[in-house]
Amino acid sequence: MGRRNQAGRVVLKNTVLFIIVALLFLTLVTAAQWSVTKFKMKDVFISNLAFVRENKEHLEGEMEKLGMNETEYAWYLTYKQLNIRPTFTGTLEYYARTAFSIFGKTGRELFSGGFRQSVWYYLRNTLIILLLVELTILGLGTYLGLKAGYDGGKLDALISTLAQLFSAVPVWFIGALIFLLSWRVSVIPDFTMRLQLTATGTTGKASAYIIGFLLPAITMVLASVWEYAYTLRNILATEKENDYVIYDRARGLPEGRIRRKLLRLVLPSFLTYTSYNFMEVLMSVLVIEVVFDVPGLGYILLNSFKAVNVPPHGVEYYYYPQAIFTVGFFMILLYYLNSLLVDLLYVYLDPRVRT
Repeated sequence: MGRRNQAGRVVLKNTVLFIIVALLFLTLVTAAQWSVTKFKMKDVFISNLAFVRENKEHLEGEMEKLGMNETEYAWYLTYKQLNIRPTFTGTLEYYARTAFSIFGKTGRELFSGGFRQSVWYYLRNTLIILLLVELTILGLGTYLGLKAGYDGGKLDALISTLAQLFSAVPVWFIGALIFLLSWRVSVIPDFTMRLQLTATGTTGKASAYIIGFLLPAITMVLASVWEYAYTLRNILATEKENDYVIYDRARGLPEGRIRRKLLRLVLPSFLTYTSYNFMEVLMSVLVIEVVFDVPGLGYILLNSFKAVNVPPHGVEYYYYPQAIFTVGFFMILLYYLNSLLVDLLYVYLDPRVRT
């Protein structure tokens, strides 16, 4: 099978899986919202009906415009307040329509949970941090892993120790330590204010975004690069013990040629691990955004579900399914693009895939 046909099959397979997963996630989000709200639907309707009857004179024009009587208008307010539709399938369709409106000009109107900026603003911030982290980990981690795996020595021992140490410490804890140290030396005392002023164009963007993105990126690199390098070191060290390496050395081949051959052989395993590591880094970036108060996708996710104590009724849940779906959709989309890129690289770099 030719490369072009195989690449087409790879694109089709990944695209179908992406659509299925996105629809499944949307259904789960809808089911969660339906479960949270359906039990208080009747109470909210009774309260709205009483409100409509008390303010009938003021609401009569709007009811006439919508062609509704008191009861129908009370149900209309109920569905609007609970962010659902009369049926589960209707709610599913409504969420699909409103969530995907982020791609249009009405994206800023998508959220009802206090998200003042367009979703592209939050996505851009997350992507900048993710890009800084991924490029640094790929460059530095690959260099350290290859050098440690091939040469061994003190660098190998250091990477092995640091990988075990940082893999046992949660990324949010490392972020909290760096945040407190930065605060101690007065690096970020007005951090949140700078980002807010930057969003309104009233202060220089460079200083705000350097502070806003560099510290979270440094935290992520410090937490993730050692494990990445250690895994690549293990892949290379295992491959280096194979008989063909001993045979090549016995033949007197130059070390540079042996290294290049090793790199070609470990490339598929390296690509696979890099693909899996991408999603782990993305999830950690969302956590780090919360620690450093960066307005990204993690901020949206944090504020999309809240449990608030409201005496004397108890706990009230505030749930914004469109926002949760938006974050999940972009995570699925990024993973889809990452997986598609890796699979296509396999087709063009590994002849065994094509056969």
